[in-house]
Formats: sequence, C-alpha cells, structure tokens
Amino acid sequence: MSQPTSAAPSRKKTTFSLLVLAALTGIIVLLFKDHWAEITAALSQLSAWQVLVVLAIGLSYPLLEGCVAWVIVRSRIPGFRLRQGIDTAWCGTFGNVVTLGAGAVPVQTWYLHRCGLPVGPGVGLMTLQYVFHKTTVLLYATVMLLLQHRWLAANTTGVMNYLPMAYAVVAAIIVVLVLVCVSPLVQELARWLMRLLPKTEKWQQRRADWQQQLDVLGEESRRLLADKPRCAEILALQAVKLFGLFCLPYLCIRFMGLSPLGFWQVQLLTSLMLFLSNALPNVAGMGSIETAFLLVFGSFLERGEVMSVMMLYRIASYYVVFAASAVGFFFAQRHLGQMELPKEA
Repeated sequence: MSQPTSAAPSRKKTTFSLLVLAALTGIIVLLFKDHWAEITAALSQLSAWQVLVVLAIGLSYPLLEGCVAWVIVRSRIPGFRLRQGIDTAWCGTFGNVVTLGAGAVPVQTWYLHRCGLPVGPGVGLMTLQYVFHKTTVLLYATVMLLLQHRWLAANTTGVMNYLPMAYAVVAAIIVVLVLVCVSPLVQELARWLMRLLPKTEKWQQRRADWQQQLDVLGEESRRLLADKPRCAEILALQAVKLFGLFCLPYLCIRFMGLSPLGFWQVQLLTSLMLFLSNALPNVAGMGSIETAFLLVFGSFLERGEVMSVMMLYRIASYYVVFAASAVGFFFAQRHLGQMELPKEA
C-alpha cells in the first residue's frame, strides 16, 4: 500500500477550495437577501457572552472528535497522546473542506502515518471512527423519535414524509460499512465483485490496492470491535459530541427570543435535521445541512427566524470551526516535527 507522503492539501488545492467555499457562501447570502434585515437584526441583539457561549459549544465538536480519535488510535499505539488525537481531528476538519468533502480520511491517515501508524491501519481506524459517528447519529435520532414521536406527528407532517427514506439510506450505509469491516462473507463478496473489473493494467492495479485495503480494514476493525469497553467509550464520546452540537440551535433560538420550543424538542428536531442531511448531497459539508435545517425547523419558525437561527448555527458549527481547523492544521504540522515516533502495540 502506498505511503501518504503527499496527502496534505496543497496550497493550490486549498486556494481553489476556499474560492468554492466563498462562492457557495455567496449563493446562500443571495438566497437569504429578502430576509437579510431580519437576520442582521436578530444577530445584532446578541450580547458578547452569548456569542462566546455559542462559539465555544461549536468548537467543542472537533475537540470531542479529537478525543474519539485519541481513544481509537490508542488501541494501536498506546503512547498516542490526547494532543495528537485533537491534531487528527483538526486535520480531518481542514482536509474535508479544502478537498471539497473528499479528503478527511486521507489527511488524517497522512498525519497518523507521520505519527508512526501504518497506512492500512490508519485508514481502517479512521473509517471505523466514521462508522461509530454514523451509528451514534442513527441511535440518537431513533431514541429522540421514539420518545417524542407523538408530539412531532401532532405538530408537523412534512418531516415525517422524508424520514423513512433518510432512515433507510443512513441505516444502509452503516450496515454496509460494518459488514465490510467485520463480515468475512461480505468481504469475500466484495473480492468477487472486484474480479469483475476490467482486465486492463490500470484497473488491475486498483483492484490489488483495494483488496489490500479491504484485508487491512477487516483485520483492524475486528481488532477494535473486540475491545468492548473501548467501543462503549467511543460511543459515549460520540453521544456527548452530538448532544453539544444539538444544543446549539436551542441556544440560538433562546438568545434571539424566537420560539417557545422546549430543550428536548429542539434536540429531537436537530437530530432529525442531521439525520436527514445524511441523505442529501453536499459540497465540503455545505448544502445538505442548510436544506435539512430549513426543512425541519421551517415548520416551527417564521422564514426570517429560521434563517437567522441557521445563520448563527452555521457560523458556530462550520465557519468558525473551519477557521480554527486551519490554525490547528498548521500547529499539527509543527507538532509532527517535534515528537519522537511512538511504537505500535
């Protein structure tokens, strides 16, 4: 398996991605132009401490993601430090945006390889982190829905029409990923499908690389999943991470004085929003969240109000986090040159 010597985003690619991000942001601003006066009025009434609270909770998401990476990688490298786990999270956040959604795992794998973890196990563990995240999203939304489905059904019908399809899509992704990780039968089926690829040299090389990745992924996944206490710790951290993220819309609504929605009602709506967004296309994390947010919260807030809440929510959970990840990625590279490589378990 090739070494990720060039997985770090290049300056040219980063510049292009930032231009795309700016263009997408401009499109959103244009779409909201008819309600811009309401949005700016709602945002201007926030006090400094309210803004700081919202931004701090938004930044807790990548920090907790770093804690998850720390717990996962320690299954392979016991000496892996918490700071390195947080560096891994910054690399993933920064890489996901600057590669327009394609580079989180490659950039994280590059960083972990520089920390002493082979490429194959790095890809396997970061894929598992994604699986744990999706599993927690599914479980969180399902629990919230089971506890409050009567209230939701009595207050809206639009969301319920999209929920079965989104549930099926996300559940199918999770099941497929888990089976590819742990099921020898599914892995053998994947190998059989790979043998159907064209017999050209290019495709045969790809097949060999994919088979090798599949073998390493299965080995690393079974190794981690066999450690039940570690898996429970990962799921707990993922749940806390999502809880904080789902608190953001509630705080935005309360600080703006917009809605009588209760705390757990907003938890339900935000979990459904994130759940639905997984079934929608996005570019560098943009598009799907905005669409799902308007769809879910649009039944409970006026148009200008929902746009105001979404704007603050996205500033705290996306734009500020991305800006922080750029700084974090810079320091992660500096940390790489300062440490000794730890030994694998």
